[in-house]
Amino acid sequence: MKVRLHTILSMLLLITVVSKADWQPQTSGTSENLYSTYFINETTGWIVGTNGKILNTTNGGTAWVSQTSGTTQTLFSVEFVSPTVGYIVGSLNTSLRTSNGGANWVSMGIANMTSINDIDFADANTGYVCGADGDISKTTNGGLNWVKSDISVIDLFVIKAIDVNTVFACGISGTILKTTNGGTNWNLQITGSNNYISSIVFADASNGYFTTLGLTEDVRRTTNGGLNWAAVTSPGNSSGLNDLAAVSSSIVYGVGPTGIIRRTTNSGTNWERQPSGDTATYLRGIYMVNSNVGYVVGNGGRILKTVNGGIGIQQISTTIPAGFELTQNYPNPFNPVTNIEFSVPASGIVKLTVFDVSGRSVTTLVNSKLQAGVYKVDFNAAELSSGIYFYTLESPEFRITKKMILVK
Repeated sequence: MKVRLHTILSMLLLITVVSKADWQPQTSGTSENLYSTYFINETTGWIVGTNGKILNTTNGGTAWVSQTSGTTQTLFSVEFVSPTVGYIVGSLNTSLRTSNGGANWVSMGIANMTSINDIDFADANTGYVCGADGDISKTTNGGLNWVKSDISVIDLFVIKAIDVNTVFACGISGTILKTTNGGTNWNLQITGSNNYISSIVFADASNGYFTTLGLTEDVRRTTNGGLNWAAVTSPGNSSGLNDLAAVSSSIVYGVGPTGIIRRTTNSGTNWERQPSGDTATYLRGIYMVNSNVGYVVGNGGRILKTVNGGIGIQQISTTIPAGFELTQNYPNPFNPVTNIEFSVPASGIVKLTVFDVSGRSVTTLVNSKLQAGVYKVDFNAAELSSGIYFYTLESPEFRITKKMILVK
């Protein structure tokens, strides 16, 4: 996401469990502040940031390579509509386009905009940008030409195209504008918030969320395409979140100041804190490729990656158990997330693996050295088909298997 606020003080909830981080840092090769990231698949993506920085990976972040932007402006937002065609916008009316995967970036020359804060394409041809002074511009030919709409409202920072005609534009003071006719008319929505809207996401045409950044936290949800917005349970970060990513209508991720990564699996009723490994870095953007693979970017060249949805392991008790134990997952049957608890009587290597009915390994949830205690791990089966699965806890001295049922 593309948040331009600078230093915002925040307070963190105390975490009373010990967690194993499943957001792993990557080597970016830069100390620039990184604002936005976009991936076209699990391995190929781009990141943009200050001083015209553009990074590209084609191997899932094992290596990040700088691309030449031709500018020193801060780049706020990046999006690709194909493996070769992409767009970047930024400060002082910066707008760039590539047709060869970023080997070359050329200016689109969007006229009469002061600062372009966000860009979003509905398809390969139709895209929208928003910026300072309430400016919105639209292209219908892949960025070759842009037509500006004079909205004449306060600064807009976020834009989201649901389709070529339905678009949301958001700004300060809880402002959301919506068009259903491709920008011919924009209607102000009642959001119930007075904060700066830093991100808006939609899982589908009906279900969406927005988050704010400011003195108080605020996440709101719509189930009717933005006609009504209702507050959901606070994610627990007093200064709010910078960016959201929706995996489904019920599973949403958020990132924010001081290394905050949050996730809800029940439409915002509860939010869990996922360890980022760094409570000092201002995290600005998140992109979830699917329910398992995701990337987070932030200040100082910070890049984090997860390959298991950032779920991690929580040590819920340090009491030394009498022996190994594997409890029945809960809920069971489940859809798509379930919890698995297990006990470890002594320090050692522990492995927790999920198998399908054919005995094929589906995923490894735990494979590391753990101290004695009781642990809980979440299993997200969003990418799997309904059916019977088995999960096995094993160590050099112990092995047990239990059955679980996924019903979609």
